[in-house]
Amino acid sequence: MGFVASSTPSTALLLNPCSWLLWALDSVLWCLLPIPLLGPLEMCMKFAKGNYSTAEKVGQRVNVTCEQGPISLPKGEYSECTTVHELMQFSFAKFASKNLFGTRKYLGEYKPEGARFPLKKFGDSSWMTYREVQARAASFGAGLCALGCVPQPVNKDYEEMTGPHTILLWEDTCAEWLTALIGAGGQSIAVATSYATLGIEAVSEALNNSQCPIVVCNFTKIAECAALKSKCPSLTTVIYTTNLVTDADVAKGPPACPGLRVISFDEVCTLSTKDYTPPEPSTMSVIMYTSGSTGKPKGVKIKHESFIASCAGFLEWIMQTGSLKLGEETYLAYLPAAHILELVAEHAMVGGGAAIGFASPQTISSKGACRERPDGTINLKPEWPYPPGAIQEFKPTVLAGVPKIWDIFKKGVEDKLGKGSPLTRYLFEVAFTGRALALSQGRDSPLFKLLFKKVAQVAGGRLKLGITGGGPCASDVQTFVRTAFAMPFIQGYALTETCCAGAVQLPDDARDGVVGPPLASVRVRLNDCREVLDSTAKPYLTTDTFHGPNGTACAGRGEIWISGTSVSAGYFKMPEKTAEEFITYEGKRWFKTGDIGLFTTDGCIRIVDRLKNLIKLKGGEYIAIENMEAVYGGAGVVNALNGGVMCYGTGDMDKPVALVQVEMGAVKKWAAEQNISYATPEALCELPATEKYVLDELNKIGKAGKLGANEILAAVKLHAGTGEPTRGADVPPQFHDPWTPQNGALTATNKINRKPIEQFFKSEMKVLAAKGIRP
Repeated sequence: MGFVASSTPSTALLLNPCSWLLWALDSVLWCLLPIPLLGPLEMCMKFAKGNYSTAEKVGQRVNVTCEQGPISLPKGEYSECTTVHELMQFSFAKFASKNLFGTRKYLGEYKPEGARFPLKKFGDSSWMTYREVQARAASFGAGLCALGCVPQPVNKDYEEMTGPHTILLWEDTCAEWLTALIGAGGQSIAVATSYATLGIEAVSEALNNSQCPIVVCNFTKIAECAALKSKCPSLTTVIYTTNLVTDADVAKGPPACPGLRVISFDEVCTLSTKDYTPPEPSTMSVIMYTSGSTGKPKGVKIKHESFIASCAGFLEWIMQTGSLKLGEETYLAYLPAAHILELVAEHAMVGGGAAIGFASPQTISSKGACRERPDGTINLKPEWPYPPGAIQEFKPTVLAGVPKIWDIFKKGVEDKLGKGSPLTRYLFEVAFTGRALALSQGRDSPLFKLLFKKVAQVAGGRLKLGITGGGPCASDVQTFVRTAFAMPFIQGYALTETCCAGAVQLPDDARDGVVGPPLASVRVRLNDCREVLDSTAKPYLTTDTFHGPNGTACAGRGEIWISGTSVSAGYFKMPEKTAEEFITYEGKRWFKTGDIGLFTTDGCIRIVDRLKNLIKLKGGEYIAIENMEAVYGGAGVVNALNGGVMCYGTGDMDKPVALVQVEMGAVKKWAAEQNISYATPEALCELPATEKYVLDELNKIGKAGKLGANEILAAVKLHAGTGEPTRGADVPPQFHDPWTPQNGALTATNKINRKPIEQFFKSEMKVLAAKGIRP
């Protein structure tokens, strides 16, 4: 087993007098430095006052900076901006000469000797200033109009419009992606977004759903888009980008596409010089098609007023906390821009005058990239000069990522330490445990912070703030990054339906699992949730003052509802779904998130459960638990009468797993055919070969049932169903018992009772869940 960092000192560490000497020295240095004391003192005052958010009434919270209701933009110089277009123009003027978009020159692939896969090869980076991006975006927007797009009419419902008012972006994150969105917004043209990783069928659905005449895609995807012409009658034009395409490949020209106009992004920018057609706050900005896990993608309608409110909330947060400085930051953009976290983060960074360097998840580090030096040689090492990875090239000061990305950083450092000397590991452990303790106490650790500067070089060495979102971040990961990278590492909570506005943890909050107080552009309320029980079999109520078996103090629990200008206009052409999820209550419009949370006593939010069984895995992919169970339940190896299948996944896992009540007749028949001997049915179910057989059978059904790749199971644990269906009230079901309402494993309506099953088989679930985590 490799090296794993722990914030709890080992016995060997505690018995070593050198450890205590270093811990004491760090504490003394902190006491001697007056400036670091101010931060902890201020934090203690905040905890004492509980002023992160204020309670308007029981179960409702609003940001302390939002006393008069949801804001549009922070007071001051931004306050006149009412649309995303106005915010962009404001920033273009304010930061005109500063660098905005940075892109590395792509030179093809290089396969090192003995390597299994080739690396992306890069050359020097080039930058465009705010003024240059402004001109390019304006030209692109004008070019869209020359290609037949028409600005949205004012004061008309978007869903009633039938003209060519929308384009589709189907591309990875790059400078052209954001330029296209800014340019389209300047002409009141809406943009539909589709993940570049989604299949062509999802693109077809999005094109037809929004009647797009134009799709913007990568040069390598032109032929796939052209093949959609027969299915998508509205499609007339393909605009291609050259992101991660070599000059030599582009020089060959695009493939022939009869019936379609194929034109490069650069050419579009030369078609017209049309003036802006500025949008109104009510103009549709984005139709964001969520990745979804079953059925057709849902298009979330985001108007300019919602988009600008979310940007406002983040800018207000920046100004309130003082964690970043306008015009001085560098942001690394690599997450899919079709993800709401990335989209709003990039716009907020532009609004704040930051420089943005573009990359992809595969090319952040030297594991997926290499660098060609001026003399033609190749650099494979993550070091200056000529670093291969984007994170060393752009040296960001701000980095946002899904939990999986941060976990990769953590394991990368641990792997390197595991290969180092015993002395190196010892010094790291002393520093790590000492700094983790200091941060948990609300103070800094000057000595150990200095020692961790080398570790911080993994992320470029300049990070001032790390943000994780898109799913829960494991406590050990958050503690590791905050400690070893010597920077605030915070969680945020929001949804596509709320345009990424929800809650953001404060930089000086060293707690894990807390997603912070509400942003200034939303209100948050909790709603009683009596139908879902916690691990102590109690319902979630807004009047609750304690949570969990340990009785942690709280200020209410329940389903999280979010209201405010940031909340989207609903789902495109899905009125029934919109009416179900977006409701009016007490005179305000709320989005019902399906997440169950609590308010901490100081006004922050902690997510504790799910009302809807839609789970987000570590990489940000959703899995629809109930639908998976319905599909897998059709397999011949599953005994539905005994309870069927319970699928399981968490934000810490890469793939889902399942507990299965097996059909023993089918399993015994297979065992006989394989000449497998066993003493009892229970023993047969515990054989690895049997688990593999059932897993393979289930995954065949899953693929045939068109479950997503992220919904294919990684492992199963088998129940023979040979035990007692009913046991006494004080005796929980045993592992091989069938699941019934009588023993609490099923509800009264014979649905899976997840929490009790997880509690009944806690040790088995822990082992099973570990099989869903990639090493």
